[in-house]
Amino acid sequence: MKHTEPLHRAVQYLATASKSFLPAKDDDSHTNVGWNPISKSFETHALDKKGLTLALNVDAYSLDFIHPISGIEASFPLGGAKHLDIVNWIERERAFCKIEKEYSFDLHYEIPYTDAFNDDSSFPKLKEEDLKAHIQLRWLADKALALAAGQFDLFSDIRVWPHHFDTGAIGSNLIEKDVSYGLGLSIPDHVKDDYYFYVTKYKGDESVNVSRFSKLKNGEWKHDGWNGAALRATAKSLPEVVSFFAEAIKAYK
Repeated sequence: MKHTEPLHRAVQYLATASKSFLPAKDDDSHTNVGWNPISKSFETHALDKKGLTLALNVDAYSLDFIHPISGIEASFPLGGAKHLDIVNWIERERAFCKIEKEYSFDLHYEIPYTDAFNDDSSFPKLKEEDLKAHIQLRWLADKALALAAGQFDLFSDIRVWPHHFDTGAIGSNLIEKDVSYGLGLSIPDHVKDDYYFYVTKYKGDESVNVSRFSKLKNGEWKHDGWNGAALRATAKSLPEVVSFFAEAIKAYK
């Protein structure tokens, strides 16, 4: 998945803009982003009182400052762009848009691309078909999670967390005390070498051990360093993903 690294890197500019401009929250949720299926973009929370956001436009492969009424205020193409130029552009546009706080690229967590943010580090050009494949994955995740929400009494907003670059949500039921379910789409990692959908259940801060669970019709149980259900995302339809979420949640109950 050659497009994963540059997109994961690029969303860090959204996270650091949110960290620079917004009041901090203990759970770091001020730095998470939403998926906009219309503009095919990851978008920050509103960065000022006017509703200005910074977006990673996957379709155009660019960073965009967006006003809720007038639309795109400024855009910076990422193909071939250098890290230092991007940082300087965000700071210039921040000042132009009259956001009071200065922008600082200051990550407070580690991501696996150690040299990605040297001043001269540049973004590769990406193929149109790879960008469209990623757009499809995020659309599928948002739709499937929205449908899975009906299985819970309480369901969080569906957000993308820049650290792990996963689309995720948390569900809970009133009759299950101190229990929560995590659902979402993950990028390739130690669990699977492909994008995958997941369901995991927590009792307090501990994940429920699934090593003795019966096999799933869709997906599989994983219990080697991580407990949960996983379904390879490639070529999956919306009904298949919704069925996977429902089957895994039922098995946990």
